[in-house]
Amino acid sequence: MTTEKTIEWTQRDIQCAESVLANSTGEGFSLPMLTDEEIVALDGLERSQAVALPWLDLHSEQRELACNVALRSLLSKGLAFPLIGEGETAPSGLGAADEITGILTLRRLGERVVTAELTKDGDRVWMYGYVHADQVLEEVVDSAGSHTFTVVSRLEFPDRLMTLANAAEVDCADGDPLSFTAERFAQVAEATLKDTRGVTTISAISLDPDTFRHYTIYTQGDQLHGMSASEDNGMAMLNLATISRATGVEAIREVVEAGL
Repeated sequence: MTTEKTIEWTQRDIQCAESVLANSTGEGFSLPMLTDEEIVALDGLERSQAVALPWLDLHSEQRELACNVALRSLLSKGLAFPLIGEGETAPSGLGAADEITGILTLRRLGERVVTAELTKDGDRVWMYGYVHADQVLEEVVDSAGSHTFTVVSRLEFPDRLMTLANAAEVDCADGDPLSFTAERFAQVAEATLKDTRGVTTISAISLDPDTFRHYTIYTQGDQLHGMSASEDNGMAMLNLATISRATGVEAIREVVEAGL
């Protein structure tokens, strides 16, 4: 059994992370796009990833080879380089370009991590948010294993999650929530949600496990439904309601902001 090595952050790591956040509003500033295998190659084959790696998962038997090829490409482009300490002749580690180093650092040091997974037409898209004070590093992963990064304000992030869930901009009136046991909910969902076109599950957690929150949005042709969980006399209940877009954004905001 192997134990994952603790990450030792350097002053350069922190400076690069701060630079990414500071330059995010600069004109012409953009962050590099990375693939599954590039992220794993840079972060370390032995290090677990909390994000979806759809392309690598499809080629798990060639994971190490794919990551080595990706690393070779990054080295040839100057986006990665061997670290050689003073007085040493052999590399002691691997470094990366400032923006990439900043991204990898911000992904590991978020005050709160938000995960959203959209399932639509048999395809999946994932959006992750790493909260840093009033800013969020956003990571969008498509089914091909491409990871796109953007820095947005924490205030703006819930609206961007709602856009992922509701790209068709469906809007409707709020309805009264109804509560069901999990068993009963399965029966209700079969009738009420049978025309669902997309399902987005949103979860968020901080270091304190009590701050875990979860919310699900069902998108239909002309309606949105929001589902949350609660407890009634020790029994787990699922609460379902027709929601407007604005109500959906506020529900997502509560998930994002809990414990901050």
